[in-house]
Amino acid sequence: MSGADILTLGEPLIEMTRLPAANGPPIYQQGVSGDVLNVAVAAARQGSRAGIIGAVGGAPFGEDIRAFCKTENVETSALTTRRADPTGVCFIDPDPSERRFSYARRGAAASLYGPADLPVDLIEGAEVLHVSAISQAISPTMQAAVRRAATIALAAGTLVSYDLNLRLQLWPLETARRAIEDLLPLADIVLPSDDEAALLLGTHDPEAQLDHFGRHGARWVALKRGANGVVLQGKGTRVEIEAPKVEAVDSAGAGDSFAGAFLTHLLASGDGEIAARHGVEVAAQVVAAYGATAPIPRAAC
Repeated sequence: MSGADILTLGEPLIEMTRLPAANGPPIYQQGVSGDVLNVAVAAARQGSRAGIIGAVGGAPFGEDIRAFCKTENVETSALTTRRADPTGVCFIDPDPSERRFSYARRGAAASLYGPADLPVDLIEGAEVLHVSAISQAISPTMQAAVRRAATIALAAGTLVSYDLNLRLQLWPLETARRAIEDLLPLADIVLPSDDEAALLLGTHDPEAQLDHFGRHGARWVALKRGANGVVLQGKGTRVEIEAPKVEAVDSAGAGDSFAGAFLTHLLASGDGEIAARHGVEVAAQVVAAYGATAPIPRAAC
C-alpha cells in the first residue's frame, strides 16, 4: 500500500440482503459490506484515498471482496488472506429504522487477526484510523489489535475515529461496555448512535450522552439520531443538523456511510459542521435503497 488518508481496521463481510418476495422462499442479493469496509467505500466515493486493514478467507468470498475493493479504489494490500479459513457473512433483513442482522462468522479469517499483523508504518502515515466496537467484538485478538492500532495512531499524530456500532448479538453488554470505555480515551472522533448510547449509558438524554463521550477528550462527537439527523459537538459548541426527508427502506450501512463522508470532508475542510452536513446527506441516500454499500453516492465532480 502506498498510503491512505483514511485507514479502517476490522472485518469485511459478504452481505446477503433479503429482498421483498410475494410468494415462495426469500430471495437474497449478494453484496459486500462490513462496517469498516462500508466506511472505506463511502470515504473513497467522497474523494479520499481509503484503505482497509484486516483479513479475509480464500475463494470465492475473499476474492469477491478483493475484486469489489479494487473497483471502489479501496486499497487492500494490508488485507491479509487466510486461504484455509472462511470469510464472514452478514444476513440483512431490511428495515427502515431498525438494525436486523444475523451473522455466520465463527472462526472467520478476521477473528484470527492480531496485533502482530498490524502494518505499523501505514497507520503512522495515515491521516485517520477508523475502528469500531464491532471490530473489538470479533475476537480477543482483534480487540487487542484495535487497541494497539489506536495507540500507534495516537503516538504518531494520526487521528483515531471510533464508531460504537454496539451489536449485542456479538458480545454481552458489560463486556462491550468495558472495551468501549477502555478505547474512548484514545479516540479523537467518536461517532455513537443515540440508541446504542442509550444501551451503553442507560439514558436517552442526548445532553448526557454527549457529555459522557466528550468527557473522554474527543475533539468531535457526532451523535447520530437516524431520521432526526445529528448533534455535533466540537470546539466548545453543539449544533443540530437535520437529516433530509426521504422514504427509508433499509437502514443498513447508514451510520457507516455517514462516518466515511464525515471523515473525508473533515480532512478536506477542517470544519466539523460542514463535514456532518455532507455526512447526513450521504446517509439519507443510503437508507432510501437496499444494501449497505450499493447506494452510497459518489461526490459530484
